[in-house]
Amino acid sequence: MKENSVVVNWNYVTLSLIIFALFTVAVLYMPGLREIDTEILKAIRKFLGQFPNYIPVFFSNYGGVGNFWWPQIAAGSVLVSHRKFLKAFLLIFFTQGSYILIDVIKNLICRERPGLNIYSGYSFPSGHTTITMCFYGIIIYLIMTHTRSQFWRIFLSVFFGFMIFMVAISRLWLGVHFPTDVLAGLFLGFLFVNLFIILDKFFAAR
Repeated sequence: MKENSVVVNWNYVTLSLIIFALFTVAVLYMPGLREIDTEILKAIRKFLGQFPNYIPVFFSNYGGVGNFWWPQIAAGSVLVSHRKFLKAFLLIFFTQGSYILIDVIKNLICRERPGLNIYSGYSFPSGHTTITMCFYGIIIYLIMTHTRSQFWRIFLSVFFGFMIFMVAISRLWLGVHFPTDVLAGLFLGFLFVNLFIILDKFFAAR
């Protein structure tokens, strides 16, 4: 059963990598994609514009790299207190690794951000979305595998899933990323989550 579950995770890694690669190719070699992206972004922002602007600002700031230290410290401390040293290390390793990789990819792709924002830096993929998906995706996995109470498993998983969604949508809401940037970030973050699960299962079986 464990071997089959690892195969499933490898399939998720492969699928995520393929989808991310397709987004990358589309961004690089399909000039018309920017126009499509822009129109979708405008439609999303028009719909969300009826809600208070402090909502996306809060979630976007929450998902920023500078604000991601305290959740890592908190989660790492909980894991260490339960003598889950390797899990704590892998959690921080993948979270920080995702940030470094995103920075490298952004500077390789060099996609300009949407023209309707004043943020500096490149757009593809969304770093906020990738890091949030990576970190909280791993947290959800840990909750589902180590929390005995069904209520808390469901409640916390839904809560952190909501956080992932809101950080992702906030980047579109504020107009600082195209939809393809956010989608690519989600799949890249999901790839990291499954790599964590694969390593966790590998070391647990030894």
